[in-house]
Amino acid sequence: MTFPITHKLLTIGGTAYSSTEEWQFGMRIIPETVGQGPSQAQVDALATPISTFWNTAGMFMPTTHSLTFAKLAPIGQDGHYPPGEIAFEHVFTADPGPGGGPVFPAAVALAVSLMTSVPRGRGHAGRFYLPGPASAMTPDGRHSTGIPAAVNAAVRTLILAINSAADVGTVGVITSLGSGTSRTVVRVRTGQRPDIIRRRSRQQLEDYQSLDL
Repeated sequence: MTFPITHKLLTIGGTAYSSTEEWQFGMRIIPETVGQGPSQAQVDALATPISTFWNTAGMFMPTTHSLTFAKLAPIGQDGHYPPGEIAFEHVFTADPGPGGGPVFPAAVALAVSLMTSVPRGRGHAGRFYLPGPASAMTPDGRHSTGIPAAVNAAVRTLILAINSAADVGTVGVITSLGSGTSRTVVRVRTGQRPDIIRRRSRQQLEDYQSLDL
């Protein structure tokens, strides 16, 4: 399986729970022209929109979680960096989220779907996972009702900023499944049900206690 095009991968991430854990998510980008790779100028141009996104109050990103980097990498059709090409990174001064103290454990995440014009089938949608918001749960065990609208608006603004940045490209859903597909994102969708990303808690230390009978 190969990707249908050479493209770019934007990864946004940082630390969680006072640096005992890490979080990150990514979006694939269709270049403006075939073979156009990333540059330091491109990722630096995205720094302000990414910071604005992270600091959107209505998303309730926890104060124990910080934005620390954005990376723009070249991805060949084989899924690896093309020969001689490198990724470029923008490093942020650790920027805590605006949402207050954590509500969920590290493994709980909020899923954001990136929808294309195709309603179903392979490559019709992509997905990334934000940290669990610092917002109280509803009585039926879901994220609070205002979260989806706030996240959708913030992600939409971020994607439009990426799409309009010079030489970067267009956010898309690019998959290597089957013969591969490449489609632009036309809609974002977020729900209330928590998701679980277990790898986000793998670095947390365990402190067992035991008691003899």
